[in-house]
Amino acid sequence: MDELFVASLYKSNDERIEIDLEPLVYDEWLSDAATNPQLLSIIQRASQLLNGTPVTAKTRKPFDEANNVMDIHLDDGRSAFVRILAYLADESPTEMWKRARLFAELSILRWLESNASGLPVPRVLVFDDDKHLLITTFMPGLDANHAYPRLSPSAKERSVASWAPISVLMFRLPAPQRFGMVGESLVQVASYLSVSPEHTFDTDKTVDLLSFFTSAISSRRARSLVVNNVEEHEILCRRLDRLLEGLNPLIALAQQTPYMSRFAVTHNDLRPDNIILEETSGDVTGIVDWEHNSCMPACMSAGYPSWIRSPIVESPMYSNPKSKMVYFFHEPRGERNRLCDLYEKTVKELDDEYYNCLIHGTRLRDALAWIEISDSDDDGFAMARWTEEHLFQNGVGTDHRCA
Repeated sequence: MDELFVASLYKSNDERIEIDLEPLVYDEWLSDAATNPQLLSIIQRASQLLNGTPVTAKTRKPFDEANNVMDIHLDDGRSAFVRILAYLADESPTEMWKRARLFAELSILRWLESNASGLPVPRVLVFDDDKHLLITTFMPGLDANHAYPRLSPSAKERSVASWAPISVLMFRLPAPQRFGMVGESLVQVASYLSVSPEHTFDTDKTVDLLSFFTSAISSRRARSLVVNNVEEHEILCRRLDRLLEGLNPLIALAQQTPYMSRFAVTHNDLRPDNIILEETSGDVTGIVDWEHNSCMPACMSAGYPSWIRSPIVESPMYSNPKSKMVYFFHEPRGERNRLCDLYEKTVKELDDEYYNCLIHGTRLRDALAWIEISDSDDDGFAMARWTEEHLFQNGVGTDHRCA
């Protein structure tokens, strides 16, 4: 395992702190070194499919033969990403969810290759269904979580500015006009594929935003029955009802506004780990890990760069006193807001409709984040506070970004 990667981050009170991030590499294999037989088998199979001889291979997470990501480097100078996501051929929700994730990524990457040549995403090189291997082109650079803290101030601004045209390009792709995953019939498209089988729900090919939120809330209610006692579950259900009540006017506005209700290609997991930056300039060079993708109304598709505006559920302004989760930020709050201002200015110059979706869709996107979360706000306490401040007080005295 490589030594830990130390970065300067900030606490919610803007105190700067040195943090050991996850290692960039967990296991590194060299051609003359012994290694885990299962890892070696995957390296050999991937090299065979690429018609090359491996020189090095590096895993991006602790080795798991059923779920891993590695990059492999061949003796002819080529490099590739190898995605392993094994599943069993049965009809259990977990195995079907695993299969859906693999085929969702394969489907959208093929779709993007045909429909978005200018988007910096991996291209499919080989797919081995028998071994559950998806091999794609290698994306040079470093993920934003590791790259951003070490950038110069001007390069940090560049990372934000360079994300704007990429985000606008995704916003303008010719997406299927319905909820569900992008891509072909390799996967059941009429689903909102999320972080677990329990979080995933059927969208029934609807185009109605209210129906989508109702389905998402039903999924949250079902999960609550497992983690909460009866009293906590009833409290959460009342809070979810209140949230939906507050969302109704925003949903109606979005549905009545053609450019906000038009569907757009959406990457549902744009955390910093999945954005690749050039390590010196800060330019965005890649977007990876597309297994969680969907067609969403444009107002739900726009968004701020995740390294300057964390998910609402991590906002220091809202927290559940029962939660033991601790979050850190790449910048102090004032700088996060300044960079959000820069992003808004940049996208407004590029695409006025994107800008309006970014601003007016923020609370809809945040509401979905509150609905999806379960580990740090089981009873919906933090969600309820946000609901009252942002949906029933017209945002008076509140910053829509909550950066």
